[in-house]
Amino acid sequence: MSLLVNAKHMFLGALFTAFLSAASVFPAAASGFTGALDTVSDNQISGWAWNEDTAGDSPEITVTVSSAAGETVQQLTGLADIHRCDLAVAGKGSGECGFCVTPDWSVLDDGVYTVRAYAGESELPGTRQYVKGQAIPGNPRSLGVFKLTAYCPCSSCSEGWGRNTSTGATATANHTIAVDPKVIPYGSKILINGIVYTAEDKGGGVRGNHIDIFYNTHQEARALGVRYQEVFLVD
Repeated sequence: MSLLVNAKHMFLGALFTAFLSAASVFPAAASGFTGALDTVSDNQISGWAWNEDTAGDSPEITVTVSSAAGETVQQLTGLADIHRCDLAVAGKGSGECGFCVTPDWSVLDDGVYTVRAYAGESELPGTRQYVKGQAIPGNPRSLGVFKLTAYCPCSSCSEGWGRNTSTGATATANHTIAVDPKVIPYGSKILINGIVYTAEDKGGGVRGNHIDIFYNTHQEARALGVRYQEVFLVD
């Protein structure tokens, strides 16, 4: 009986030793990156990425520029190794975790482009849009995917309100959208498909991540149908 006990103890001891050896060979998995895509302009795309588990390394950054059809038309790479005082103050290591890459917008047609950044395989928050061929104020940043519907001044769409809105403004095509003001405050500028709309109405059925776009005619409103699409706040 004692031989069996001793053998059992020896086996468990060997198993525990093997486990410790394996643990020393394979370090704990990284917790992932923190960071953001901050700005997209005519001459640069910038942001930051930092991983506290690999703070001494400069992660490689991949930036993709996609067309409205979802096709990647440019892919840029760089390192998150630029010193930024704000990041150092925020405790992101020594602050040397900013990145900046230079896009070539000149080779692209006029239109709306979506810009995303990745640190390794992790997508960084702050997806942006760049509109070529049209002046867009501010630096559009993603609000996420919203349900898009449409309405017009007819009685079935506006329930008798016509072009009157809940803010007192007159609803105008290519300008007015109805929103849930708890999600998008009145007066916000929202970029959708290259058009900057103003949140100045509230629909009875508009709740949460839902935007109702105003059109002049019922035919135009019906043509939009129901879509789910990423929208952008113009700062």
